[in-house]
This record gives sequence, C-alpha cells and structure tokens, in this order.
Amino acid sequence: MSGLDAPSWRPGWQVQALLARDVDEHAERLSGWRQRYDQLTPGAFSGQLDEVATGTAQVYRERTSQALHQQCEVWADSVWCGLTAVHDGSRIDGRQVGPSGVMVCGRAGRFELVSPAGHDLLGVVVGRGELERQAMAQRLPLAWPLVDGSPWLEVAAERRRLALSRLRAILALAASAGEAHHRAAAARETLQQAMLDVVLDLLAAPQAPHDARSNATERRRVVRQVYEMVAAQPETVPSVAALCERLHVSRRTLQYAFEAETALGPNAYLRSLRLNGARRALRSGGARNVREAAAAWGFWNLSQFAHDYRHQFGERPSDTLARAVQAAGSCLK
Repeated sequence: MSGLDAPSWRPGWQVQALLARDVDEHAERLSGWRQRYDQLTPGAFSGQLDEVATGTAQVYRERTSQALHQQCEVWADSVWCGLTAVHDGSRIDGRQVGPSGVMVCGRAGRFELVSPAGHDLLGVVVGRGELERQAMAQRLPLAWPLVDGSPWLEVAAERRRLALSRLRAILALAASAGEAHHRAAAARETLQQAMLDVVLDLLAAPQAPHDARSNATERRRVVRQVYEMVAAQPETVPSVAALCERLHVSRRTLQYAFEAETALGPNAYLRSLRLNGARRALRSGGARNVREAAAAWGFWNLSQFAHDYRHQFGERPSDTLARAVQAAGSCLK
C-alpha cells in the first residue's frame, strides 16, 4: 500500500451496521478508506462495523475477533482520532498506545496498527479544513505539530472517557433515526458538528507520549523490511538466518522486534502473512485452484498447507475458493 495516494473521495451521508466473517471483506467495508488486514491469530474471524458519515465527517465503531496487522489509509485532507474502548496494548506505527492515549493520523494520511484479539475501537474522521476553521472560530489552539508528528497522544482520562461516550451516542442516534437524518439537512449538520466537537476537545490540550521512540522506530523498520521482502517474493520462504544476514541484525534482535511489534515470533509471523496472501488469491480469483494459491505463497506441501490454513481461518482452503466462485457466478447473472 505504500506509495499510493490517500483515497481522494469522502463518504456521503450514510448509516450502516455490518457483520463480516471474512477479514478482507471486513477491511473493505469502512467507507472512504483503503485498508489491508492480515489475520495474526488462528481461528474463524468475525467483525462488526457500525458507521455514520455526513460527507465531511465520519464516526465508526469496529470490533474484531482476531489479532490483526492493519495497514490503513484514511480519506485525503482529513484528521483521524481512534480510541480503544478499553486499554488493550494496541500498537500504532510501532508504538504501544498508553491507557490514556488517543491514536491520531494527520498529514501522513496512513498508519499501521497491530490490534489484539477482541479489539474494540471507536474512530472519528473530520475534514482538516473544517476542523481548522472551527478551531479558529472558537479560538482553540490545536497542537498540529503533535497531531502530524506522533501516532498517539496523551489526553486527560476524563476527556478520553467523555469522547468515548459521545462517539457511542452519535452512533446510537444515527442508527435510531437514520431515515429522518437522511431527509433533514439540519439533523445531519448537528451530527457533523458533534463529530467536530469531539475532535476539537481531544486535540485541545494533548501531551506527547513518553515512550522509547528510537527503539520503536528500529523495531518497526525491521518488521517492515521483512514484510516488503515477502511481498516482493511471496513464493520464497526466507529462513531466520537469511533474514538476519539480509537485515544485518542478530537473531535476538530479530526475535525481539517481532515479539514486540506483532506478539509473534518471526517464523509464526511469516506463516501468517503467507497464509493471508494465499487466502486473498483464493478470494480474488488470482489462483485457479488451491494448489496454485499455495505454491504462489511458498507452500509446497499441500496437506500441511491445508492443515495450517484451516487452523488459521477456521475453514478449508477449498471452502474459501468455492465461496469465491459462487460469488463470482452470482455477479455474472
């Protein structure tokens, strides 16, 4: 996903509540975003997304059953804030979010999130220009260098608790009166203002987090380079020794980087990454059969691949392929 421009369109007015049993399907459903999720822990996936969008602002709640490595790009010229319902050890751009933290994404437009199983996140996105105008009108100095330079910020516990409560209330109000809001511009503007107010309050007086940034940056660099190596040559499975040699790091450094960033060792992370790649090939039609999908991602023992795949996703690779074929046939009718 790196190197691509941020999504240029913003979601229009809509209210939706969606359930997904497939991690890729879930990642694709958040309006106006470009996302890619890799499932890190084994078991069947379930995801729930509740969303309201007004055209220049968006609030959503996302609940996911499995640990994920998320690559996210929010719509252009916007500011995103994300708050976990409870402190769960999520890591954004290689840095663990503190108990009183709010995750942010400003000018960069993209971020990476490693979220644990049972992740529950409330997010809000607002247009940057509108946020700046509102801040000037209310004479609120926003800490733009922090917003644009740090993936998460410290906020007062009460301010964070209030933001979570207000975001839940916005979603509940939109869900209970969606059609009325669709017909009434004034109601939509009220919801939009409520979203802006949440962000203004969160960013009015944040503090930079006190964490070991240099160590986090180095760990993230190691994991990112391994990810890019696998993406460039998915059919080749590098050994830990080969990774250490290519990245010029010790085995201990490599192990620590992966455990700190993903809660997995390098071999387990590589296997998860390759299984997710094979699953996408089966879902998208990039492979004509299970054997072809397995070989494309470096799995040469078909029975072992089938076993690992079922353990990771809770279904056989042939089940994934059959569902994709059925969906493609339905689209052609």
